[in-house]
Amino acid sequence: MKKCLFLVALFLTTQVAFCQLAKTPLYSVENDVVMAKCEFVSQLKNKPYSDITPYTTVSTLSFQSLNGLNNYMVTFNRYKGWDGEAGDFQSVEIKLNNQPILQLDNQDGWVTLPSPLCPVDGVNLYYEQLDSTTTLVYLTGFAYNSNPGFLTLILLKSGVATVVFNREYAVSLIERTNGVFTINLKDRFEEYKEGSDTPTNKPVTYRISYEGGMLYIESRS
Repeated sequence: MKKCLFLVALFLTTQVAFCQLAKTPLYSVENDVVMAKCEFVSQLKNKPYSDITPYTTVSTLSFQSLNGLNNYMVTFNRYKGWDGEAGDFQSVEIKLNNQPILQLDNQDGWVTLPSPLCPVDGVNLYYEQLDSTTTLVYLTGFAYNSNPGFLTLILLKSGVATVVFNREYAVSLIERTNGVFTINLKDRFEEYKEGSDTPTNKPVTYRISYEGGMLYIESRS
């Protein structure tokens, strides 16, 4: 019983701290190795299935780190027999120089980003070159009713793929503002009563930005 109460208290403390964020780095870097922070990476609750392969490839993208040393390929896959399920793809595989370095599954599904989220020239669909050695892959989850799916951020640095953010947040806009790459997001969707234009809730908004070699998150409301 005490253990349960402790876990509840820890969860509530983490949620309160997250909602009160000042400008906070999403991860740390030690000896050029990216170290994720557990408060920003929630576990995906996937069930074991034995009949979902071979996957159906939805699309692939290839790019090279700006320093020319690393060649990446990202493949987006649907599970076998899941054509009627939520999301555009449930599995992502990342290869470096044709060798797998990460496979990540989300059975709730990720979706193809609509173009209005990326209206600025120089912002790629699904990925962004942050500096000569660092690339960000970003995936948006399938929304259920008023709840956003998982926003998943994968950092590719020095040939290693690290999930640095995986939480249920909705993306409002992806852009470069004064040369700074930013992702604007909110913790939920607005809800309305029938016939009213006034929302019954007030989502908390955040901004993730890449500045000085680090991704930061900060509360905007």
